[in-house]
Amino acid sequence: MTLVSSQELTVEQTTKLQELIDANRAEGEEHVDVAVRNEILLKFLIATEYDVAAAQEKLVKTLNWRHKFQVLSAAYYEKFDAGLEKMGVITDYKSNVDNFRVVTWNLYANLKNPKKLFAKYGVGVTKDGSAAPQAEDKALPGTMFLRWRVGLKERSLSLLDFTNKDNCKAAQVHDYYNVSMFRMDPGMKAATNEIIKVFGDNYPELLSKKYFINVPLLMGWMFTFFKATGLMGAATLKKFEMQNHGDLSSSFGKDNLPKEYNGGNANENVPDIFALAVADSQISVPEYGSILLKKLKGKTGAQENQGTTGTTRETEVAEEITAST
Repeated sequence: MTLVSSQELTVEQTTKLQELIDANRAEGEEHVDVAVRNEILLKFLIATEYDVAAAQEKLVKTLNWRHKFQVLSAAYYEKFDAGLEKMGVITDYKSNVDNFRVVTWNLYANLKNPKKLFAKYGVGVTKDGSAAPQAEDKALPGTMFLRWRVGLKERSLSLLDFTNKDNCKAAQVHDYYNVSMFRMDPGMKAATNEIIKVFGDNYPELLSKKYFINVPLLMGWMFTFFKATGLMGAATLKKFEMQNHGDLSSSFGKDNLPKEYNGGNANENVPDIFALAVADSQISVPEYGSILLKKLKGKTGAQENQGTTGTTRETEVAEEITAST
């Protein structure tokens, strides 16, 4: 019995996956892609070392969090501050294998207005940079940065094929060029810790590799300390790679990267990483996501949940929702 195609399972693992599948069957299973569902449930099983009860508990917590946080809105509807959009980008190297195709880039050097970007979502910022309160019932959970980062994560996942062993996980790059640990904004530190927890709790087995590049020496020492003391799990540490430079050509191919990431070699086809950005119009909203988001906005009112610019993200589903309200 073959339940998944991304990897081979033992008889015992297959039995446990079937048990988890049976516990999560829905009547009619409308809009359910069975193959994708099985692959996602497997990720929860792997994350809990094939403990079915623990996997079920983790799954329920994730579904509750997704509902409360409104992740689909963050990904496909809300449009955020232009400063945030310069801090991250998604690339899709279609010819790459071994889960090095889809990559999210986190560019911390582009952080310009931390007080604004790390404020609670739905809260404006005055000219002097202080928070300007807004009606609480119109505010969505989390900071603007967290909602933007979760949205970036969700859109990158829509480019994966969970049934394909070469494209069922995404890579991440965290670029700390010109970022000092001593001058790092407290909001940025807090946001980083929050994102680590949110992603760890709710996105199991979706990371192929995480690169920390152009890392200050102090931060490199801290990573070595965590590794030595066992504060990070071996499986997680194995996916981390820390560099005090920015050359990623051996991982993603020099022809796929701009000068700052391919060892200093100019690439006229890729002047900067944003030249490779996957546009919103190139990202297809999953069928179930489109249906749920339309239902959500029908209940809450689309105008209340727009990004701080007052406009929506340029996705097909956002345009449909806006046109109907």
